[in-house]
Amino acid sequence: MTPLKEKRLAPREVLRVMDAAQVIHERQAALQAHETFDRDAAIRDIQIMYEELGDLVDRHVIERALDEYLSERYAFKPVPPGLKTRLGLLYVRRGWVARRVLLPAGGVAALVWAAFAGVEMLQRQALAREVETVRIEAVAVRAAYDRSVDDLEALTARGTPPDLPPAEADAFAANLAEAGRLLGTVAVMLDPIGAAVTRSDRVDGSLDDVRAETGSARGGLQRVQAEIAAAGARIERHDRLAAYGADIARLHAAILADAVEDVARDGAAQLQRDADAQLTARDADGLDETRQRYRELHDLLVAEYEIVVTGGVWRESNDDPDIRNYYLVVEARTGDGAPVLLAIRNEETGRTASVVEWAERVPQETYDRVGADRRDNGIIDDERFGFKRRGFVTAERRYADLGQITEW
Repeated sequence: MTPLKEKRLAPREVLRVMDAAQVIHERQAALQAHETFDRDAAIRDIQIMYEELGDLVDRHVIERALDEYLSERYAFKPVPPGLKTRLGLLYVRRGWVARRVLLPAGGVAALVWAAFAGVEMLQRQALAREVETVRIEAVAVRAAYDRSVDDLEALTARGTPPDLPPAEADAFAANLAEAGRLLGTVAVMLDPIGAAVTRSDRVDGSLDDVRAETGSARGGLQRVQAEIAAAGARIERHDRLAAYGADIARLHAAILADAVEDVARDGAAQLQRDADAQLTARDADGLDETRQRYRELHDLLVAEYEIVVTGGVWRESNDDPDIRNYYLVVEARTGDGAPVLLAIRNEETGRTASVVEWAERVPQETYDRVGADRRDNGIIDDERFGFKRRGFVTAERRYADLGQITEW
């Protein structure tokens, strides 16, 4: 019997055995290192390092951290997902992919190419139906738009406030709101129609009418909305004019009832002329300013206060620095001592300011007399400068009106 010749491993197989041996060796080394690991020594080393850093950490915190580290050290970590991983798996399963995917995909592709012409035809038919639907919606939109325009023109032809009688102003506002609602509906309908037109561009020549209808409606929509906004502004102006006019009539009557001086009645007459002109011009902002001036005149007319001297100050004249102007510092107070805010014109700057304290220019002898009065006992005994009674615009003064300043 011929002895069998011993068969040796091929070089490629030898390399595989060496790889397997290396893996076993590394696993045994890791297991041996884990079994000989001195847990207490590691914990002491970590505590010493923390002490050197000037930080104290409890032993149980270090033990928990060490346990988590060791558990993750030998844990299995799956390959992270990504392009390389998917390509590797695809290469390993290349035989299955060829049999189960590539061959069936080729057959499906052939069927798809064969049916492409039929699908294209169905798409054209669907687009044609969509175009017809869009055309019907566009006609409806155009009709709604035309109705809104007709309603607005009819309302405008009748006259908008303040030309309308007051009884019809509310009805006009309601009709205007309804026209705005219809136009809002038109705007909502235009968006899907425009989208459908965009999707249907491949139907040659069949959407020209639809584009014309929707384009005309969309362009006119902005114009009509601007007209509605202008009409709404006229309604708002009408309401303001009516409210301001009523307020002015009340203030005018109150001023005439309280006025004692002709200057108050003349002032009210001038304000009345301004208000009439502003009502004729439909100037609501101007009428509001006139109403404020009416209030200021009425408040001044009914006010009662005394003007008392609180001190003195001198200033160099603006015309000649060698000349001094002398002033008594005064303030207006009601009967119970409350300060009164008055509009005073500063003769040095020409500006008018609302103040509770100002200075009245007086002759030097008056200034010196009041100063001596104060130096006598620290109090100005003769402090009354003037007073204002109800029904008068101007205050009665003990001294001539030479000028005032509001800052010094």
